[in-house]
Amino acid sequence: RESARRAVEAGVDVIEIHAAHGYLLCSFLSPISNRRTDAYGGSFENRIRLLVEVVEAVRAVIPSGMPLLVRLSATEWMEQHAAESWDVESTIKLAKLLPGLGVDLLDVSSGGNNEAQTIELQNGFQVGIAGRIRSALFEAGIKDLLVGAVGLITEAEAAKEIVQNGKPGPGAGSKDTTVEIEDKHGAIAKADVVLVARQFLREPEWVLRVAHRLGVEVKWPQQYHRGQFLKDSRI
Repeated sequence: RESARRAVEAGVDVIEIHAAHGYLLCSFLSPISNRRTDAYGGSFENRIRLLVEVVEAVRAVIPSGMPLLVRLSATEWMEQHAAESWDVESTIKLAKLLPGLGVDLLDVSSGGNNEAQTIELQNGFQVGIAGRIRSALFEAGIKDLLVGAVGLITEAEAAKEIVQNGKPGPGAGSKDTTVEIEDKHGAIAKADVVLVARQFLREPEWVLRVAHRLGVEVKWPQQYHRGQFLKDSRI
């Protein structure tokens, strides 16, 4: 609660609760790592208790209009090694509760809680998981929780396909290249947003390049104006 309050005072725009990759909250969720016998261990309801309490505490002290995100390892990739583990179905069950707790977006990652995990890294390897969760939410009539896709998403076209499922956007053939999800693509999109992190370590100007490839006009930083891409160039 106090860290969230300090973040607001520092002027942050968004708060994300990290409950993935083997960190404390993630270790409570997993029946593999959580061996407690009290109110915070055992059943699904007990294992999610700490995360629920943290979400409620944070939501209570941040502005009502401030977006609150939760990052989860949607699967431990341990299905082949354990009779019970945290898997996609567990995440779907939890995701259905998040809107009622004031969570605005679910950041769908995976793994990182057990060294025996069976995982094959490749571009967009977690996108299908995000799509499965988003479809389950839509089928349950839950449309007020956004779903974010992450993980080795490095190219403009790939990012666009994730939120449009390969469909032409409303800007096709026009200057309006705004990506529409709800009206145009509904439940068939794999995610509502694409979240990027490590790509910025490789390429700090990634957003500028991606916008150029997609034909989207963005405002460059004042100091960069002389370095803008030529309109007819492809990179």
